[in-house]
Amino acid sequence: MKTIRNSFSILLLVLIATFLQADQNLLAPNFPVIMKEFNITEKELGYITSAFVFISAFMTVIWGMLADFKTRKLLLLIGIMVGEIPCLLTAFVSNFWELFFMRMLTGIGIGSIIPIGYSLIADFFYGEERGKGYAYIETAFGFGTLMGMIMAGLILDWRLPFIIAAVPNLILAPIFYIITKEPKRGQSEEELEKILQEKEIQFSFNLEAFKKSLLTKTNQIIFFQGILGTVPWGIITTWFISYFIYVRGMNKDTATFVLLFIGLAAVFGSFIGGFLGDHFEKKIEGGRTYVAGWGVLVGMFASAGLLLYPFPAELTVIHYIGMFIYAILFIQFVSYAGPNVRAIISQVNLPEDRGTVFGIFNIMDNIGRAIGPLIGGLLIYYLDKQYNKEISYIITMLFGIAFWLPCGLLWFYIKKIYVKDRNIIKQILKERASSIK
Repeated sequence: MKTIRNSFSILLLVLIATFLQADQNLLAPNFPVIMKEFNITEKELGYITSAFVFISAFMTVIWGMLADFKTRKLLLLIGIMVGEIPCLLTAFVSNFWELFFMRMLTGIGIGSIIPIGYSLIADFFYGEERGKGYAYIETAFGFGTLMGMIMAGLILDWRLPFIIAAVPNLILAPIFYIITKEPKRGQSEEELEKILQEKEIQFSFNLEAFKKSLLTKTNQIIFFQGILGTVPWGIITTWFISYFIYVRGMNKDTATFVLLFIGLAAVFGSFIGGFLGDHFEKKIEGGRTYVAGWGVLVGMFASAGLLLYPFPAELTVIHYIGMFIYAILFIQFVSYAGPNVRAIISQVNLPEDRGTVFGIFNIMDNIGRAIGPLIGGLLIYYLDKQYNKEISYIITMLFGIAFWLPCGLLWFYIKKIYVKDRNIIKQILKERASSIK
């Protein structure tokens, strides 16, 4: 559904997603500083990070249910304001509990972007092009992660990045609301497109239809693989910089640049993975699942190699170049699943159920992200008592990425059920179009 207005709306949505994601990554690079200032340990920071992820994930279901029958651009405006104001106020906290409270409030609003944004993308792009649409927003999340890490890692004052991340969205969100024309739900479905040009279908939350969506096998397995697949991200994004500080002896700036290369590879993988998914989906029925599955498995082994390589504390230019090439060639694969997961969900669920299902998926997807920091913090804390800081970080990081093995293997089972569930939805939409004529 390409128009200049829609293209600009998608651009604004991508920018909003970028800054929202930046906010979620402002604490981790400054854990050592925050621990010293507030006199806390990795355990308490694990609690904050996990609680933040849990509440933002829980709120995605609420936002998703509303997105299935309310005006989505208005909901997104409200959600951003609810999240970004406490993000701004985080810069002024004076103790652990104030920090904890502001992060929880931020999580309530940030939970809006996933179900609302993904629902809008589904109506802006035709089914066979949705991998591309989700690649844009997944790439935005990747750039946001990098932006947050860079700001937090390189700006001396750990509070200032919260202001820098919050202010742009307080401007962009109202512009998005004014500019965007709310797309009709289902307008990019070939079976409904012509009907919706003449008539409008009124959607409302249907509990029975929602229950059926939860019984869809593709949804169930994707929910489960999402839990497994995000535990490593929860551990890596939270403890990666500390890992290279304590295990390799790097300073914070050097460790931040190492993470920057990984982030660039992840962004590149999210973008390429969406386009590859579209390509293979046209060539082979269910081709997206091969892209996702092999990507996760190759990326897992590549990540282990990077963690175990004995980098010196002071990196040379050769080290930086080699690390960058390695990340772009191999680590990028682990991000291939992201855009293709979203494209598959949009194709095996009815238009009026997508916001809710995306919300539930985000809860499942973020269980791993929430558990990861908690598991990581506890493992580091207790292993450090038995061994030392270096051993505790190595074991924790390798334990985390091992979750990608069952996650990758599940994609080859999803291949068997995805095509069947997708065709069921297509048939329902054809019958719906026939009954309206």
